Amino acid sequence: MANGDGSRKRRRPAQSCEQCRHRKVRCDRNIPCGPCTRARSVLHCSYRDKSPSPISADVESTDTSGTAQRPVTETFNQTPPDRVIPTDLGDTNLQSKVDLPLREIRHRLQSLEDRLTALAKSAQLPRDDRRLEQALHDLTEKTCNIEQQLTAMPRHFRTTRKDDDLTVSDIPRRLNVAAGKTKLLGPTHWIHKVDKLQIVESFNPKESEAPFRELKSDLTNVVKECRSLRKSIKSHRAVTLGDPVPDLRTTVPPQPVCDELVQCYLGTFEPIYRVLHVPSFWESYRIFWTEPQSSPMSFLMKLVLILAIGTAFYPDHTSALDNRFTRLKPKWVYAAQWWLTGPSEETTASLDGLQVFCLLLTARKVCRLGPSYVLSTNSLIEMAMRLGLHINPSKLPTLSAFESEMRARLWATVRELALHSAVESGLLCRLPPGPNPRPPFNLDDGDISPDINQLPSPKPHAQWTDTSFLSLLQCSVDLRLEVVHFVATPGEKSYQETLRLTAEMRQACRKLADFAQSCIASPSVHGLRPTEFHKQFLDMEFRRYIMALHAPFMVQARKDPRFYYSRKASLESAIVIASYANSLDLPTIPADDFSKMILAGTGSFKGPLGLDILSVLGLEIVTQLEEESSEQSLLGPEEEMAKATRAPIIRILQHILRQLREIISFGSPSLKRYIYLSAVLAQIRAMESNQCIKRVVYKTVKHSLQECYALLQSSMASMPGSAMAGVPAGTAVETTLGLPDPTLSHFALQPDDPAFDLDLASLLCLENIGDPSNPYL
Repeated sequence: MANGDGSRKRRRPAQSCEQCRHRKVRCDRNIPCGPCTRARSVLHCSYRDKSPSPISADVESTDTSGTAQRPVTETFNQTPPDRVIPTDLGDTNLQSKVDLPLREIRHRLQSLEDRLTALAKSAQLPRDDRRLEQALHDLTEKTCNIEQQLTAMPRHFRTTRKDDDLTVSDIPRRLNVAAGKTKLLGPTHWIHKVDKLQIVESFNPKESEAPFRELKSDLTNVVKECRSLRKSIKSHRAVTLGDPVPDLRTTVPPQPVCDELVQCYLGTFEPIYRVLHVPSFWESYRIFWTEPQSSPMSFLMKLVLILAIGTAFYPDHTSALDNRFTRLKPKWVYAAQWWLTGPSEETTASLDGLQVFCLLLTARKVCRLGPSYVLSTNSLIEMAMRLGLHINPSKLPTLSAFESEMRARLWATVRELALHSAVESGLLCRLPPGPNPRPPFNLDDGDISPDINQLPSPKPHAQWTDTSFLSLLQCSVDLRLEVVHFVATPGEKSYQETLRLTAEMRQACRKLADFAQSCIASPSVHGLRPTEFHKQFLDMEFRRYIMALHAPFMVQARKDPRFYYSRKASLESAIVIASYANSLDLPTIPADDFSKMILAGTGSFKGPLGLDILSVLGLEIVTQLEEESSEQSLLGPEEEMAKATRAPIIRILQHILRQLREIISFGSPSLKRYIYLSAVLAQIRAMESNQCIKRVVYKTVKHSLQECYALLQSSMASMPGSAMAGVPAGTAVETTLGLPDPTLSHFALQPDDPAFDLDLASLLCLENIGDPSNPYL
């Protein structure tokens, strides 16, 4: 409608609620209004957001101060930092479910706050307005709950996916069924990268070409021999336990040796996973040696696990893998497991029991026992939550200051161990959602004790303390938990989200590296001090998150150049981790702790010697050679430049191959890394020289297996009490290399034998991953 002067008249803003306007009913403009309250069906009375509420207008008109009332929406939107309301919800259905009630609560809160502001000058509120005050309180609580739920939601569920975002299918899970065991191979497992190598086609079990039948027959026979000898060695070293150890105290070494082993532990894992209060531990340690009968069993369990971890770093010059503690380590670990889960498990529900659990998980990896399906990090999380560690200590007033800080440290350690296990297995992490308790304070162990009444002020983050690493790690816990959920959740993977998470992980990695570098030269403080071991270990752990993020894209990048950055990011992380093997020079006993850990450990503790690292490097070199072969346009100088670019990576792989051979010569029956790397390097040589890949790989793998058999047989002969003890090294090997050996005649295979169809998985694992129904592999 226009006025006489031609200007358009503005429409009066609607005063009725939305529901009354749609039903064409007179609205009394209350909150909620009378017609909506009396309606037969449930109506959520609401007013338009952009129009002021009728009561708000009345309040502004009654303001006699001469200044306009501050809009209540402004005060409401000033949300505290820990209650940020995310607005970029990715799930449309979820967004609609959340926006409607949140919008209604915002409007109702606005109206109620307006009414309270108008009545603020009253000395006493009427009864109705007291109910109004209670309604305002209830609505505020309801809003806070919605905000907390949104904040606790993983960020990758809240990010809107753009139409032009690249996605790839998730890596399919696979089951490894062998030797009566079943294991799920998650998306971060190395076998998914091995599948993409040409070497897999070289060992195609359907191959029937006559020229290769003799090679396959010889190769299969050698595999059977190696498997038999390997099984004998593992059986000879197996630990048989009595209940599980009749007298655990008698297995503890003399005090001078224990002193060194404890220091080995304190100098490696304790600054990262804060489990102990070091001054309290040393006091209990003194009592253990002076009054052994008064020392509790919980302390004995902590002590033997600390000793088990310390043996990996003990300066024993007899062997890099085998020393005087070889048979004691598993006994100590199994004794602690029996204490946790046996008849005494009801008495272990305490902080002492949780400390033993944390030490046990680390000891299993250091002592090459691997993860436990029963005593897992998920069990550790549940135990910690049953003890209330996931609750902020400030909400538990009965706790002392010392107990509050120790609980904060232990909960942070539990989260670190859980994330470490999740990124390694590719499974979801079961840490509880929602706000976390406060992180541990940046304090030295000497700053706190059981006698203190109040915690001292935390030291600046830039200042090194006994808790510096753990405090710094807590800054990236939410980010790493988001990465784990992104990797482990089935479904398509967003490349845009991957790049965002990668950028944030790189920033966290740089922050950690800068801090570790700056504190390396820091003076030693009470109990603990930073070393090069911590810098390398934490750097390796953070880079594994980046490799896990890019695993599905790196595989696709071999055919889709849009994902080339994933190849680059994975390669960079793998090269950095692999470079940490440069200080390893067997048979010389390593002097640095990181090299000792990768020799003694299992899983991700293998570091640069792990198949996850070797598979990334091997796949990258083979992919480059495939690309050069398909282009067929490289001139002389360009080809030389390409070789020069690959040369450093190949040198790293060759160095690791030599170290793996030395490890087998020390008596380790783990062969798959050496066999795999031998096969990959053979494929690279064949591709560079235009030879038949299949024939070169077959011959190389056969020779490598024969070499492993000779090394294992020599090691078996030196074991006291074994069937081969006293037999000159090489006696039986000569007959094996010549094939056949009369003592191994039952291994001779015919072409129609099921074991004749050998695939790559069988070679690497000496088990059959590809065909669970095959009883021979």
